Amino acid sequence: MSAPLLLKAGRALVDGAVRDDVDVLLADGVVNAVGPGLAVPPSTQVLELSDGLLAPGYVDLHVHALDGHGLVGEGSPDVPGLARALATRGVTSFLATTAAAPVAELVQVLAGLADGGAGARCLGAHLEGPWLAAAKAGAQPRDALALPSLTDLERLLAAGPVVMLTLAPELEGAQAVIARAAAAGVVVALGHSAAGYDVAGAAVAAGARHVTHCFNAMPPLHHREPGLVGMALDRGEVTVEAIADGVHLHPAVLRLLWRACGPHRVCLVSDAVDVALPGTQAARLPDGTLAGSRVGLDACVRNAVAWGIPLADALTMGSTTPAAAIGRVAALTPGAPADVVLLDADLQVACTVVAGVPVWQR
Repeated sequence: MSAPLLLKAGRALVDGAVRDDVDVLLADGVVNAVGPGLAVPPSTQVLELSDGLLAPGYVDLHVHALDGHGLVGEGSPDVPGLARALATRGVTSFLATTAAAPVAELVQVLAGLADGGAGARCLGAHLEGPWLAAAKAGAQPRDALALPSLTDLERLLAAGPVVMLTLAPELEGAQAVIARAAAAGVVVALGHSAAGYDVAGAAVAAGARHVTHCFNAMPPLHHREPGLVGMALDRGEVTVEAIADGVHLHPAVLRLLWRACGPHRVCLVSDAVDVALPGTQAARLPDGTLAGSRVGLDACVRNAVAWGIPLADALTMGSTTPAAAIGRVAALTPGAPADVVLLDADLQVACTVVAGVPVWQR
């Protein structure tokens, strides 16, 4: 075990509120104590930023690649490189996210998926496809799309850690796959879909609990056909993703989503495909179709705050809420995983701590 680590900053996110003069002591891989003037065990390492802010480490449920590392692009999947890149953005755990591909290729990816090592924790995979609607495929490769199959689902579940699965609920066979995946403990997400309100609601009844990049790759909210967006806003048991890069969603839409759902149902995600690439905040295909973002989750949190989301809620939407959506804990409370991000006064990442060990420092 690593030596105890005391984190000192001017403020900290505790129980959903930003509080002053709160220190956090980490020991044996968990949060040991939270409060002012903590007793410090012998040999404790101290990290201090007087005008800083401590928060649970960010949790990115939807990230493909970053700084040339990940599950898209040329070469073999590079999860360790992705884990290191994410740590520089304050992310302490993530789901390595695939694009639509033949099931045999996804099986190979899952079989080779491992913890990222010295960086953010890889909690498993988010399979974004191949069971997506062609009409709402976006940048997903259409030749890789397929109908949901229980046989293929069993192959995928046996191959590796499937934590989240995005599919279009209107496809033939989707209801059976949703029910089986949910029974296996997979968080079923609805996305890349043209489903109406009733079909989306039936998917929730079958076990779906999440909506992938809400508003993107689905019909807009309509007052006579609320669709998938309307179902997501209406159903309190559903969490929703939001890409706050300033391109995928207008700031007003993020504020509306926050007001409708509250901070405990909105998960900020990066949907990053590679922020190292030149260009704007988002990636596009030659025809202009959005193909993911080029920002890290830390930038999404800063954007949310700049757009009028209260600081405590934006931090919660980047950490506690996405963790809870997949049955994990991200909190500065005793017993929680010792995964913490230290931010400066401008909400830039100063240090990322995973399992009580600093894995990146500015």
